[in-house]
Amino acid sequence: MIPLPNELERVERDLLNRKITGNEASEIVFIVRKKLGPPWQWKSWKVARQKVIGTECETCGAGREAILYLQHTFKNPRVRPYIQAAHEQQKLFEQDGRGADLRSKMYGIQGAVVPDLRDCCPVCGSLSIQYRKGVATWICNSKSNGDYCRHVFVEPSRRAALTPSQKKSIRRKKYAAYREVVLNNECDFKRDAMLKWFKDMRRYLSLKDTKTLCKGCAYIEDMVHD
Repeated sequence: MIPLPNELERVERDLLNRKITGNEASEIVFIVRKKLGPPWQWKSWKVARQKVIGTECETCGAGREAILYLQHTFKNPRVRPYIQAAHEQQKLFEQDGRGADLRSKMYGIQGAVVPDLRDCCPVCGSLSIQYRKGVATWICNSKSNGDYCRHVFVEPSRRAALTPSQKKSIRRKKYAAYREVVLNNECDFKRDAMLKWFKDMRRYLSLKDTKTLCKGCAYIEDMVHD
């Protein structure tokens, strides 16, 4: 009855064609829903409502003298429960060893990067150090077990550690590897979850699971079922 907005139709289509991952779909849907607002604020909703709402309450029989509502018996689906269910499936997938190949690929990406030698604190080895020009010394700003190191020194030590640019490159390569796997295999549980959400959202927008209730009966039903 109510068409799915074009922005959401595009996401569903890209998801079906495996152009985007389930995670990417959920992020886009969140942004689009925030932009559009709840369905009952859409112009198309108001038009469709006028076509299906009855002239009296189906529970108590109150007529047009009452404030009538279009009551849903199938609730507006929120995305979060679908994603949470996908997370649980992902955990099981990783626990039974089926995610070993993906993990191995991730470790390989990070292991292939040779860390640079970076300045660090001579006492705790932290990279969180700061040079103070006024006194020509370094100070350690690291915090461990609730206490700051605060060691002051003239010359820092050196240790092998990844640079911020190396970490950024690793994250980018890991995501590309993950994306390649989930777009070409059946282990994208978020994709399945989002496709189910789209199916349920279309059902909600169909207005088939609705009935006409007065304000009082709608309130009572909400209290009982929520």
